[in-house]
Amino acid sequence: MQKKITSIKFILTSYFFLLTSFLIAQPSISSTITNATCATSADGSISVSVSGGTSPYTYQWQPDGQTTSSITGLTPGNYSIIVTDNTASSVSGSFIVGPTPIKNDTAGNIQHPFCTSNGSIILGISGGNGAYSYSWNTGSTNSFIEQLGGGNYSVIVTDAKSCTASFSFDLNEETCFVSPESYFTPNDDGINDTWQIANAEYFNNIHLIVFDRWGTKVVEQRETYKPWDGKSYLGIPVPVSVYYYFFYQDKNDKEKEAKKGSVTIMR
Repeated sequence: MQKKITSIKFILTSYFFLLTSFLIAQPSISSTITNATCATSADGSISVSVSGGTSPYTYQWQPDGQTTSSITGLTPGNYSIIVTDNTASSVSGSFIVGPTPIKNDTAGNIQHPFCTSNGSIILGISGGNGAYSYSWNTGSTNSFIEQLGGGNYSVIVTDAKSCTASFSFDLNEETCFVSPESYFTPNDDGINDTWQIANAEYFNNIHLIVFDRWGTKVVEQRETYKPWDGKSYLGIPVPVSVYYYFFYQDKNDKEKEAKKGSVTIMR
């Protein structure tokens, strides 16, 4: 009986020893990460401390192979460590040193100019250290620029720690022309009551002259086009007939993009 009790005690003692050894043999790590100043800087650091397991500990860092508990002079990126204690038990950890590079996402936020200087660029900046400031080659300090013609535009973005990134954009200006309708029906039925000239809204320095078949001026407009309602400059409805026009997209340059033709009024 005594022998049996002794055997049981031995088993329990061995089990307790193994359990204790297992618990002790599981080291754990905690870390302190200091980000680099900028995405191109090499002044970041990682420091780990170990609890549990059995000292002394050995350290193996990747990707640079350092063997101390702290590593310095780090550029932004991914780092990992394996810590091994005196009983060959190990624990690993992975860390990210920031910041991420300053980047721009302008997907859907670039408007190429059409007909006139109506292009725009809206920045979508992320990364870096936040609190961005902007310096465009146009002199603007906003996160967007507008009323742009075709050409190259560039911006320098600076974050809260004076880290910078530059971005450039090429805007292509698409030339367009006015396209007057060939007829309209100014009878106040709410349908086709005015003379529509496609793309006229893009020009703010126009000169339009409309004549009747005898060469008498019926209506004249300058600056911006207001859809003609079929009335003379005296406010009197003109007769059903064919009328002739000259449309200058730039009143200061009568040879530039001049458009002429006829329009028919029907009621």
